[in-house]
Amino acid sequence: MKQEKNIIVFTQQDFQSNFLVNPNPPLGSGHDAKVYLAMHKRTVNEIKILKLIDHPGIVQIKGHAQDYTCVLLEYMPHDTFLRILKKGPFHISLSKTLASHLIHILATLHNHQIAHCDIKPENILIAADYKVKLCDFGFARITQQLSRPPGGTPGYTAPEIYKGNNLDLFKCDIFALGIVIFIIVMGFPPFQSNDPTLRDQWWNMILNKQYDIFWKKCEQYRQQKYPLEFKDMIMQMLEPDPDKRINITQLSQHSFLQNGASIEQIVQELQKRVKK
Repeated sequence: MKQEKNIIVFTQQDFQSNFLVNPNPPLGSGHDAKVYLAMHKRTVNEIKILKLIDHPGIVQIKGHAQDYTCVLLEYMPHDTFLRILKKGPFHISLSKTLASHLIHILATLHNHQIAHCDIKPENILIAADYKVKLCDFGFARITQQLSRPPGGTPGYTAPEIYKGNNLDLFKCDIFALGIVIFIIVMGFPPFQSNDPTLRDQWWNMILNKQYDIFWKKCEQYRQQKYPLEFKDMIMQMLEPDPDKRINITQLSQHSFLQNGASIEQIVQELQKRVKK
């Protein structure tokens, strides 16, 4: 499918792959055609996946229509994590705990053979009790669903997505989460785009393994030094080669995640940022 001035242009195969039609009853009829309700399969997909997962770090499903046309989700009153991040980087001890929490959520999904496929700050919400939760499973898929192309958001997609087939969607999730954790600590993204046609200079430093130059520029901008464990974990998560990229089991055991702040300290910091 492609989009032209807010109009979707698709083949019959595209339509069958991406939409569901409710045949009963027709919405209306004319001389030459009948009108039916159609909905994007992302909605159906999200409902089915949310029903598989019960985790305190994932937005809960409360109900849905029998025909999957609408869904009731847990109320998340404190906006997105993106708004929280716009108020500046987190202290290292707080970042360790936030990173550990997000990695644990991702590990739970991957243990259920579910890839999120669109991890970014906008898809992380703050609950009523100031807990951090992952949401928006419209692009998510159980990894056996090979017919569906991966989703994602430019700036967070793994570089192999630009190359096409034979994707390890779990490794794509790890790459995207690496960008989020980088922003939590640094307050800005590691690059603007890894689209090979755009030749982003920051991404090229990572691609060419010019790590010393990359971190020197980052630390000069922030005017402070960062732990070697943090740098090591990020570069393993942003490894351009998915076969060499750290996996979720290794990531969960990384030394950077040790000795973080308490959950109570995280809640207090989020409360302050929400009220600013």
